[in-house]
Amino acid sequence: MFTMHSATKYRDVSNSRKDPLDACLRIFSFGMKRILSVFVCIVGGIATAETWHIDNRTGDDANDGLASERAFKTIAKAIKLAKTSDTLVLANTGTAYREPITLIRHGGTPAKPFTIEGNGAVISGLREIVPSEWKQPNGDGVYEIAGPRPYGFPTLLIDGRQTAAGNLQTLKPGQWAWPRNPNSKREGVLLFRPETGKTPADYHLEATLGVAGLQVSSSSYLVVRNLICEFHSNDGFNIHGDCRSVVCENIEGRFNGDDGFSIHESIEAVVRNGWFHHNGSGIEDVNLSRSFYSGIRVHDNRNLGVLFIGAFHSAVDAVVENNPSNFRISSSVTKHLLGGEASPIRETSVYLQNVISVGGNVGMSVGGDAKVMAVNSIFRQSKTGIEMSGTSRVHLTKSVVTDCENHELSCGGQSFYGDYNIYFPGRFKIAGKEYGEADWRAFQTAAGHHAHALIQNPALTEAHRIGDRSIIKIDKHVIGPTTFYD
Repeated sequence: MFTMHSATKYRDVSNSRKDPLDACLRIFSFGMKRILSVFVCIVGGIATAETWHIDNRTGDDANDGLASERAFKTIAKAIKLAKTSDTLVLANTGTAYREPITLIRHGGTPAKPFTIEGNGAVISGLREIVPSEWKQPNGDGVYEIAGPRPYGFPTLLIDGRQTAAGNLQTLKPGQWAWPRNPNSKREGVLLFRPETGKTPADYHLEATLGVAGLQVSSSSYLVVRNLICEFHSNDGFNIHGDCRSVVCENIEGRFNGDDGFSIHESIEAVVRNGWFHHNGSGIEDVNLSRSFYSGIRVHDNRNLGVLFIGAFHSAVDAVVENNPSNFRISSSVTKHLLGGEASPIRETSVYLQNVISVGGNVGMSVGGDAKVMAVNSIFRQSKTGIEMSGTSRVHLTKSVVTDCENHELSCGGQSFYGDYNIYFPGRFKIAGKEYGEADWRAFQTAAGHHAHALIQNPALTEAHRIGDRSIIKIDKHVIGPTTFYD
């Protein structure tokens, strides 16, 4: 805290020929003045933090933005004026904001985070395409717009409907495609074939021209509340670089081309009450980032539900269902970060508690050098409940794995520990060898544990609770989730 100049003054005082007690008091007095001056500066900085209001219907960027009745119209204007530890307040007008929230080296302090209060407002990546933008160069009924192609997985909405891209070579009436220019990653051609007798003017056409809803880079001590990000070509919530203490509460990422929520590089993020659905993937946390989720719902994403690669992550009180892979966990090779390949946390450590995983090809897939501890959880109705590969390690206790199509548990001989679990009907695969319900004792011997586990139908309810007539405790241990996130 003290500069070299301050240290020189210490020496001057201590070398004085006055009474030593007087010298000590003068040293203490000087030090306290410096401390108080720093404290006053910090408190003064917090006291001057502003709250900026945005209203996309009644606001005006000519206003000062310092009250709801004098709100700005655009988010960009508020961010341009915002300083460290300020607050942005979005009015929920019922009309989506068609611009991103972009924060680059723009955050807060541990004492006063930079805050975004969304009030349930929607940040949309959709932009309307006016008929005059379309050209028909070949006269074959296919219209096109050549130009910048958004990063990620852009899509075209036709009369409010989100449809999959058609085959570029055989584009049928009512279909679209958006190929990338092979000579430029940032350029492409949006193609659309209207139905017979129609032109683009007969449709309401919107494209996901916005890349991400909340875009954060190298901005720490940030709180985001009550915000929805939808229909972006890449992610709903995208956080990159070195960002410490990013806290998100009551957020929703939906209908985005890539991820609902994603952190990269070296991020520390906490998400409470998050809802991520109908994206490419629900959550993707990679590299050397650390994340802590509580109270999340992740469902109906096209590729996977939750991906954890690298560092350490936690998910508690979570419902993850109807994704091709509900949990995919693996180790990281982070070549673009200094020493990333040799990092001691590249192996990935994950803690799961009170997790409910339903459906999909696999409830939880663990690979590479990843390590997972799951407790009081349910994995049900997947093709494979828990699948291990590589040199991964899984520790599973007080949980239920049931009603899977192929195996409740499949591992190639990796380090696995389990006990006080319930399995049904009980089909296991270890090091290539199959074990059925009748082979339960042989499975226990081969595994070397599971002494207190059971093969029993837990008769789960639609709310994923263990049925009244089923065993809900083994010895003193409660089996399955101890709390529910509805």
